[in-house]
Amino acid sequence: MVRQYDATSSFPASGFSTSSAASSEQRYTMYRITGTHGIGHGLSIEYDLRAAHADKIRYKHGIRSDLSSSGPQDEEIGLNFGLRQRRRFADSISLNVIAPTGRVSGVPALGTGRTSIEPDYQAGFARGPVLATMELGSRVFVDGGAAQMRADIDIGVRLGRKLELAGTIFYVRTVVLRNPLPSVDGAEQYNLLRPGIRLKFRASRHFKPFIGYEADMAGKAIHAGHRLTIGFTVDY
Repeated sequence: MVRQYDATSSFPASGFSTSSAASSEQRYTMYRITGTHGIGHGLSIEYDLRAAHADKIRYKHGIRSDLSSSGPQDEEIGLNFGLRQRRRFADSISLNVIAPTGRVSGVPALGTGRTSIEPDYQAGFARGPVLATMELGSRVFVDGGAAQMRADIDIGVRLGRKLELAGTIFYVRTVVLRNPLPSVDGAEQYNLLRPGIRLKFRASRHFKPFIGYEADMAGKAIHAGHRLTIGFTVDY
């Protein structure tokens, strides 16, 4: 997928809020490849590979400064183990590692500079034209610096044989922050509620292009913006 993100304001650092204030502009174009490959005995390999071009625009005393970075971001890979695999319901558990491969020396930073782990529980339901998936888990820095609880929910409905319309909700809350992280890690100290919508077209049995839109509705200590995503899935 290719994702375009634009933000011209930020949520306050003092508390979770729906209001936002003007701040430095942040924009990025992300290129993302996400996949799952079965390896037998109920196990599969999961990966989430990302690269981006990011821009940060500041205004000070009427003077505009543009800062940009390009390259790989922090990459994620792990193992998934299937629990129940039925026609209308399936669930699994996974353990992923997020490697600090994104460059932190530039502004804006492309990574956190820290390794973290992400244990998750995943489940999927199907009933008639309705499809639903959810992913619940946490992200924990291995040095004990921070921990988050995360939820990703996707509810879709088939519109005939070719189209699927879905609503999405992503929620994250930082529950442990023992030590203040450096400023380049600011993106990992946030609370966020991000709803979205996605339209997927079944071009063939295995190939499904999609387009999606997401907006940051509420948050704490993070930019407030919106994201447009285009991409495709391949099932085999």
